[in-house]
Amino acid sequence: MGSGGRARRAVGLAVLAVALLGVVACDPPRPPPSPPTYACRADPFGGWFPQYIDGYGAAAHHVTAAVHDDRTGCWYHLRRGQRVSTASVVKIEVMAATLLRAQDQGRPLTRSEGDRIGAMIRTSDNAATTSLWRDLGGVRAMQSYGDRLGLTQTDETEPYWGLTSTTAEDQAVFVERLMQGGVPLDHDRRGLAWLYLRDIRADQRWGVRAGVPAGWEVGHKNGFAGSACCGWRVNSVGYVADPAGGGYSIAVLSDGWASMEQGIPMVETVARQVAASLTP
Repeated sequence: MGSGGRARRAVGLAVLAVALLGVVACDPPRPPPSPPTYACRADPFGGWFPQYIDGYGAAAHHVTAAVHDDRTGCWYHLRRGQRVSTASVVKIEVMAATLLRAQDQGRPLTRSEGDRIGAMIRTSDNAATTSLWRDLGGVRAMQSYGDRLGLTQTDETEPYWGLTSTTAEDQAVFVERLMQGGVPLDHDRRGLAWLYLRDIRADQRWGVRAGVPAGWEVGHKNGFAGSACCGWRVNSVGYVADPAGGGYSIAVLSDGWASMEQGIPMVETVARQVAASLTP
């Protein structure tokens, strides 16, 4: 194992130790200023941008995005309300549901739960996800957890949980509440979720982090999977933390691609446009 592998493994072990002890070594992102201190930034999806990306197939691939800047309260939408299946971004919901079950039972994560969440988020391990999904009680239980977590436009499904359908708006609201409060998870468990979402394997560090400047922190999960129904789904959902406090939640979803490699540049073009508007 190289030095990079050892470093990632060390972070993973630290996460596991935190989970087992029930103590969080990392807080959630700092809250935004209250009340907001400045007006909305320029809309990253206004003007020329939608037509520009449509020239590269955005409309044909159902590219949709939602961004909420919690420092100002401003929303930005691209193809609002478009439904796309989640692929692996549903794993954020599975993580949150597992944390919520442990909280309901008044206990920290077990070693097995910590291992499986780590594999599911860090390396997008599907077997770990299926195992957690089943342990949580299957699709009906996940629908109940989704309701408690505030997912109002997400329809969980099985046996192929990656075909869960959602909107960019629902995912952006969910990830912001997961980071800043508004879900039933307590501060420590939200901090643990943030720690997991920042510990992503190097080859999966693409998507909504594109264009984010040094000094800002990103927690995210990507989704990428082929399907008979919808081609390759290439999605990215996360939270971008401003070092001064607050930040923005962002979800970029798409489908119908011939490959993951074909879809990533589009997702990152959208993410860079957002970062250019919201991070200066």
